[in-house]
Amino acid sequence: MLGENHFKGVQIYDVIQDKQLNYWFATNEGLYIFDFYTYKKIECDEAKSNSFFNFVIDTNGTIYCHNLNNQVFKIVNKRCSIFYELKDNEGKADISLAIADNNKLLVGAKKIIVLNQDATVALKYDITKYLGPAFTNNKKEVQYHQYEKKSILTYSKGKFVIHPLDMNPCILQPNSILKFFEIGNKCYAIDLRTKAQFSYNPQNFQLTPLEKNPVFERSGSVRIYETGNEIWVAGTLPGVALLNGNNLNTNNAVFYNDYFISDIFKDNEGNILISTFDKGIIVVSDLKVPDVINLFKNDPIVSLYSDKKLGLVLGSSKGSLLNFYNKEIQELNTDGRRPIEGIYGSEECSLLLFDNGHIRAYNKQNRKLIDIIEASLKDAVFISPHEFYLGTNSGIIQCTWDGNSIVSTTWLKQAKCRIYALEYNPIDSTIYAATSNGLFYIKQNSCKPINYKSNPIFPNSLFFSKDQLFATDKKNNILIIEKDSVTKTISPIVTGKTELLTQIYIHQNTLIGKSAEGLFQFDLAGKSLKSIHSLFGFDSKRVMDYTFHNNQLWVSHAGGVQQIDLNYNNYPSRKPSILFENIIVNDQLIPLKETNKFNSNQRKIEIVVSVPTIRNRESLRYYYKLNGSENKWNINNHENNKITYNALAPGTYTLIVKLENQGAFSNTIEYSFSIDQPFYAKWWFIVSIIILFLAIVILVYRWQLNIQRKKSEQINELNASKLTAIQSQMNPHFIFNSLNSIQDLVLKGDVENSYSYITTFSNLVRRTLNYSEKDFIDFDQELKLLELYLSLEKLRFKKDFNYSIETIDVNDIMLPPLLVQPFIENSLVHGLLHKEGAKNLKITFELKDVLICTIEDNGVGREKAKAIKQRQRSEHESFSGKAIHKRFEILSNVFDGQFGYNYEDLYENGIATGTKVVLRIPIKHKY
Repeated sequence: MLGENHFKGVQIYDVIQDKQLNYWFATNEGLYIFDFYTYKKIECDEAKSNSFFNFVIDTNGTIYCHNLNNQVFKIVNKRCSIFYELKDNEGKADISLAIADNNKLLVGAKKIIVLNQDATVALKYDITKYLGPAFTNNKKEVQYHQYEKKSILTYSKGKFVIHPLDMNPCILQPNSILKFFEIGNKCYAIDLRTKAQFSYNPQNFQLTPLEKNPVFERSGSVRIYETGNEIWVAGTLPGVALLNGNNLNTNNAVFYNDYFISDIFKDNEGNILISTFDKGIIVVSDLKVPDVINLFKNDPIVSLYSDKKLGLVLGSSKGSLLNFYNKEIQELNTDGRRPIEGIYGSEECSLLLFDNGHIRAYNKQNRKLIDIIEASLKDAVFISPHEFYLGTNSGIIQCTWDGNSIVSTTWLKQAKCRIYALEYNPIDSTIYAATSNGLFYIKQNSCKPINYKSNPIFPNSLFFSKDQLFATDKKNNILIIEKDSVTKTISPIVTGKTELLTQIYIHQNTLIGKSAEGLFQFDLAGKSLKSIHSLFGFDSKRVMDYTFHNNQLWVSHAGGVQQIDLNYNNYPSRKPSILFENIIVNDQLIPLKETNKFNSNQRKIEIVVSVPTIRNRESLRYYYKLNGSENKWNINNHENNKITYNALAPGTYTLIVKLENQGAFSNTIEYSFSIDQPFYAKWWFIVSIIILFLAIVILVYRWQLNIQRKKSEQINELNASKLTAIQSQMNPHFIFNSLNSIQDLVLKGDVENSYSYITTFSNLVRRTLNYSEKDFIDFDQELKLLELYLSLEKLRFKKDFNYSIETIDVNDIMLPPLLVQPFIENSLVHGLLHKEGAKNLKITFELKDVLICTIEDNGVGREKAKAIKQRQRSEHESFSGKAIHKRFEILSNVFDGQFGYNYEDLYENGIATGTKVVLRIPIKHKY
């Protein structure tokens, strides 16, 4: 059934397929399209009523239909619009449509109107009387029988022509209306008023009467549908008759008596679509597949057994025992109280065993029943014509039949538990029993469990064939057992997963298995060969029972009991086909191109695939994988035809899809697309960000460098000002001391020395003032300055003061000015001034990595000088020590190198004999 739920309560008037193979349904509730997956109503706002009729299609794929309001519609690209509206003098309730040559549309009503494809009127033909239904022959000639006229009106190549009917020896009634139809190369006509049938020659317009077939007279009006070589006859009564097109006199049975048949259409795939009122569409995929022998609606068949004498034996859900023999169903026993879930027998034994509330045996010889025992029968095996075993809900019963009406019973002590299945191995007289405690191997008086991998086996079905026991377990495996050991396992695979089988049968080296998903045929390796329920038109996956009878498979399913020929191939060399239908990006439908390129935010991709088939949809599977993201195949069933990826990463992808049907694969189809990188992941954006970052770093670095440079300049300026200030403080200190010495000489009346002192002093002051503004001076200039200073001091100290200046490897260097003089001044003022006797001062310069200056005196020492200073604090305060330390600190910060000095007290026998100071002075080379 197609559209059973969707069209419940809907009257279907006509069916057609468009160029894309979509199905269109004209109903009393409007137009519907079916794309093999979903039903969609197509609205037409211009329509004055909801009922549509009489589909026709031209060679371009344009579909035409009409309603009862004299409106003609066209369907293009899944849209319906009004094509032509008949005027009052043109229209009537009964309208016919036909496609002529050049795709012109002929609308037959009060007039025949010939319409071009742009809806313009090409020609009109006035009709005096009623026209019969339009008939288009294989030459695209449209023919009508004119009511009450013995003539045929034809349209071809833009002209209407009237041809007289050659009716000899046929005589039509005055009110006859002929409907013509063509089957293969044969044409026929039927008088819709009298139901007379004729053969018809459309070339010479000759009618030849045929013998009447009662099928055409079963209802008032007659509707005829052609499907290849078949003719379907329907009318106002339920059901439809099927006739062979080669012989209209064949009196075939009427099918589907529970349905009112409104249309029959043969689709592109060869399926017969039988439309109904209220109940959807019946799909007959293959007329060569035998129909069910009986629906058994009121008492479904739940068990089957094949018997040479009785034929096919059937057990019903109400406990009736029936048989099907010579195409007739007979009752064997109707006295039942519960379903007959199993029928068991042997060709060597005349008894058939069953349970319909009591375990009974049916005697095939005298057709009498024998009551055996009150128990629940689960299975039975026959050992000989008079001995058999019953598997019950309480254990195993050994039975012996005397050949008449007595069956003696004995319970086996070895198997006092619930039995699910029994099998007999005639080679070593062994019984296999599937029980609630596991699988057992029963031989004579021994009962041995059969385990697999040290675990008990709990089969739900057993079948013995060719010295091997096949047992289905609850882990979806089939175990092959020889004697008491498992030798092999089979995994029955259906669409990539293991199927749980509840019943098995070995037939011609194949395995027939029943599961909740239907009936399947496997090879003995477990590979699926056929989905039997799909191939042979079962209306449900539910299978009650099956058996082989006369080498044919008989199946009881939800639709009745049906004969299956497993050797019949209803798909000769037919590969399934598949195509891409749509692509939806971010929930928006977009055009499907060979290659699509999407933006970085278009990451949700949904690709819809389509298989233009309604045959065996349950067995169809999509295999797909996305190269660039996946390595393994994914599998979807037929209904799940949307392949969705919700958040794909940027990159290039290729979707590969193929279709599998009953183990046969279609050719693969591919769709390539790419998702662009977001702008922030593109190379130019990354490069721009790096350049911007580097630019910011450089700007910040330069800004900070400029700040540091300005700060350094300010510090240098500050330090330079500090040095200048210190020097300006030191120079007055020295000048004050020098002037004191000159004053002392003047007061003593030493004019000559005073004049010499003043001359030397002026030279010293001029050099000091000149050097104080410079950062570095030549070493020779520094020595000259020191000699001028010491010569002045020597005038002050007289003959008691002696000094010497020595240089060691000192050449071509420069040093900061006035660094040494303050230390010499300290030696003179604090060390030698208070010394009695000879006053000696030794100055040594030695060039190493820096200039080392050693100043050594034989003064009173620092301790005694400190004491003298404390006594004279109110009269004299030395400034040079603090100034020297500050100047050295600033010089170390401003210039490269570490300026420093340290004092050393000289002692002899614990008595201070002088002071030595060592200066470290970084220098600059002149060249």
